[in-house]
Amino acid sequence: MNQTGRRRIIPYLFLAPNLLVFSVFIVVPAIYNFYLSLFKTSFLAPPRFVGLDNFAYLASQDDVFWQALRNMATFVVGDVGLVLLFSLLIALLLNEPIRARGLFRSVFFYPVLLSPVVVALIWSWVLNSQYGALNAALRVLGLAPVPWLMRADTAMAWAILVHVWATVGFFALILLAGLQAIPPTVYEAALVDGANRWHSFRYVTLPLLLPSIAVVTILGLIRAFEVFDHIYVLTGGGPGFATLTIVQFIYRAGFDLNQFGLASAASLVLFVIIFSLTVLQYLMGRLGEAL
Repeated sequence: MNQTGRRRIIPYLFLAPNLLVFSVFIVVPAIYNFYLSLFKTSFLAPPRFVGLDNFAYLASQDDVFWQALRNMATFVVGDVGLVLLFSLLIALLLNEPIRARGLFRSVFFYPVLLSPVVVALIWSWVLNSQYGALNAALRVLGLAPVPWLMRADTAMAWAILVHVWATVGFFALILLAGLQAIPPTVYEAALVDGANRWHSFRYVTLPLLLPSIAVVTILGLIRAFEVFDHIYVLTGGGPGFATLTIVQFIYRAGFDLNQFGLASAASLVLFVIIFSLTVLQYLMGRLGEAL
């Protein structure tokens, strides 16, 4: 092989280890997952080929799956909405020249470093109906304790709040980096034109921060759709199926009911949803840039 040929092949040699790992741990399992979704499994019989029957069953007969989809939609809307709001507020505050700014940046990021299981355990103790800190505070105030995690109307709200508390610091840092990338001269020009703080935020900060907000939205959507640890430890999907998400449905179908084909079909539905939302977000971002 001549020197030109060697130069052409060198980049592929550097990429080969990563491509091998990606193929072994991503591509091959994905193909096998699709293959498995075409079979019906049970404890008492070998896998039986059923084609697309698992998808048809999910669409027309599995009420728990639809409940999980509704719960997931509620969780995603609440989680991503609160993440966007609080991460933007935190980023704006941490971008100001306040005292101990470095300390506050670390404090807001600390929950991100904790294991999701640890976070859920801590909050399950706080929200415990008998000895939880929150109900203890209610008793001090002369109020009756509330079974926060045993009521369908409050369990999902707390699941969302706990997940936001654990992840908002990560997204706030992304927006903070976006804020610090905005040139100060832009604000100086706006000030010369007579803009106040609100006008500077509305017409300078927000438009220039949109790429970072798009990143936060996409990552927040993916994290929200894939949530498992927090809710599994905090509520176990209950009470009943009130907080059961699609990932918990997949886990339940595969490992509790031994219906791996059904679990694989549900995971493909989740993939299609996440992929579609990501593409839609990308197209909206491109459209916004064009305008």
